[in-house]
Amino acid sequence: MADLMTTLWNCWNNRNNYIFRGQEEEAQQIWERASNLNKEFRICNMLKEPLLSNNIVEKKWKKPPKGFIKINFDATVGENRIGYGTIIRDEEGFVLGGGGGFKEFRLSVEEAECMGFEESINVARRLKLKEHVLFETDHVGLFNKLNNLDNDATVIGVRIKECKAAFNFFKSTELIWTERSCNNVAHLLCKKMYSEAKNSLFELDYPSEIHNAVIEVKETFSGPWSERTAYGRDEAGKQAQAGPALRHCQTQPPQV
Repeated sequence: MADLMTTLWNCWNNRNNYIFRGQEEEAQQIWERASNLNKEFRICNMLKEPLLSNNIVEKKWKKPPKGFIKINFDATVGENRIGYGTIIRDEEGFVLGGGGGFKEFRLSVEEAECMGFEESINVARRLKLKEHVLFETDHVGLFNKLNNLDNDATVIGVRIKECKAAFNFFKSTELIWTERSCNNVAHLLCKKMYSEAKNSLFELDYPSEIHNAVIEVKETFSGPWSERTAYGRDEAGKQAQAGPALRHCQTQPPQV
């Protein structure tokens, strides 16, 4: 492909030289110039670092700062149904709770994400979490709307203003944007709610379907899963007291 494009570019230059300067080259000259350009380009690429790396590293969920909890939420949209999901984790990556649900009607992606935001606030309030909170979404439109509410008179804008007013329930609150790969657990939850057409609220006993996604993140920050389980700080303390035997056998996902 590179040879073809370089040859076409040289042919175009030859055509312009003929029209505007009255100069025309032989086909062999055009081909040799294109071939030399390609060779120089390949040599340059081998000697210099590429501007865009070929090794694209997928980003992962990050722990919130000390003293904060992070609430990830997401929504998925179908023909006549939407599903939404929320996962709440502390500064060490432990799951504190979450939930999700579904609605049987047609919504736009933006409306569904707004509903996911509303429901994530409701889940946190039902679990009586009043700490410093970071809400995290992968929907850039929702993030932008929250930060530009002054002149937003749309229905969704009004709903987002109500969400912002509900921030007063917590010590401090902020909505932040992240990439989809960092919001994987919430995405799995909303897909589960959508496919099973169910509503759910859980605390430490989160659904087994998200187990692998949760421990993948925890292993990134906390070492092997056998050292720290999904059952919270109390369970981690029990494991430390019980010794290696219990830590070794505690490798199965929690049962719902």
